[in-house]
Amino acid sequence: MIALLGVLTLTSGAGAISIKDDGCLKCHRLRGLFAVGKDNRVKDCSINDALYAHSVHRNVGCSECHDRIEEYPHNPKNVKANCANKCHVIDPSTGKSFSHKAVVDTWKKSVHGKNYSKAPDIYPSCEYCHTNKLLLDVKRFEALNKSFDRCSICHGDKGWAEDRLAHVSSRMDVADERNGFALGFIKTRRDGWEVVELCSSCHSDRKKMEKAIKTEGIKNIYKQDKILHAVESYKVTMHAKMLYLDRSDTRAADCLDCHTNRDGNFHDIFREDSPASSINVKNIEKTCSRSSECHPLAEAKDMKKFATTKWVHMRPIPESLGQWIVWVVRGVFLTLVTVVLLFATGFVMLDLLKNLRGK
Repeated sequence: MIALLGVLTLTSGAGAISIKDDGCLKCHRLRGLFAVGKDNRVKDCSINDALYAHSVHRNVGCSECHDRIEEYPHNPKNVKANCANKCHVIDPSTGKSFSHKAVVDTWKKSVHGKNYSKAPDIYPSCEYCHTNKLLLDVKRFEALNKSFDRCSICHGDKGWAEDRLAHVSSRMDVADERNGFALGFIKTRRDGWEVVELCSSCHSDRKKMEKAIKTEGIKNIYKQDKILHAVESYKVTMHAKMLYLDRSDTRAADCLDCHTNRDGNFHDIFREDSPASSINVKNIEKTCSRSSECHPLAEAKDMKKFATTKWVHMRPIPESLGQWIVWVVRGVFLTLVTVVLLFATGFVMLDLLKNLRGK
């Protein structure tokens, strides 16, 4: 009787918060639910049902994505979610079951997915980048509130309208309006610097990149060097410095701005020698001119040479006269600023010491 009451309580709790639960939360909502892998690493398997109830996947049952789990304890090989599955959620634009299959197909062709089956430990899967954060709060942004007011004129269900707007707005260039000025554009869920940090989590790992080079059979020494130093060669460019000074500055190019196609879905990342690559010599002008805040004249003025220079990923060690000039000027200014700051600090300290002695 006690066990039955416990099951009924958990089931009614799931229904109260409108979670599409297919039984998995009866165990996974328990805090302290851990599993120990073969490598003796402990993994937290508990799920906060309150967060799940407000996430983008709250209307999707667990087994719709984790469709290979058939036994308990779960076989670790069957735990992974299949993001290409059709959901029971209906796409309002087509009236058919929603699916991420088109995105997954693009990923499978990309540099990240093409060799994933050969080395799943070094290439990012869907879950590595998509951490399923909560929906954007439309009430935080004045511009979105105005849109929401207009949506509710036709769409009577305000909850439905707010939910859809929250999901769509997190993928659009929507600005936060303050005092009549538009700022804080939302280009992706992550800001520019978070995108750089996400990509750097793999690309700054030398062992992982060396394994990727070996997996893909890249023999060219220059290409190997370019891959191994991609992060540090980006961080010395103006793009990175603009983001470092203001991580919400949409004029500064992060990794996705250059390495994805303008009309793509942010998963079409290919090697430079691929005709489908956004940084291929045939497509680079279109990529650099993709926004009025970037280099809009690149494509119109046939600026292939400008777009394919080493300035985009500038090696910290100078390789040309132009890079030597930049390196020297940068060193002179850093030295000058350091000397001035030290002199000013020393002057203040001596003046303070004089005043203390005078007293």
